[in-house]
Amino acid sequence: MAAPNHNAKHVDISDEPELARLAEEVHQSRQPQILRRAGQDLAIVLPIEESSGQRRRRKTPADVAAFRDAAGSWATVDTDQLVEDIRESRRRSMRPPVDL
Repeated sequence: MAAPNHNAKHVDISDEPELARLAEEVHQSRQPQILRRAGQDLAIVLPIEESSGQRRRRKTPADVAAFRDAAGSWATVDTDQLVEDIRESRRRSMRPPVDL
């Protein structure tokens, strides 16, 4: 999705119902649309990315249940061993050697 281009020309479509409908469709679907006339692509309409605080999906009962089921699941983890395992895995390279 596109970030807003502050240098782009702004066009008020409040009084253009067909353009407003198209813009709303792109916004809701989060899918770009190409505008075409007589078989020629003329422009593309892209949704603008919303900040993370603006677009949040509603939590379902399954989301809440999964969250509650996870509570306490790390209680038996040896955190000192976990940290050591992470450090060791970072020291080891998983990439094949590079021959120059």
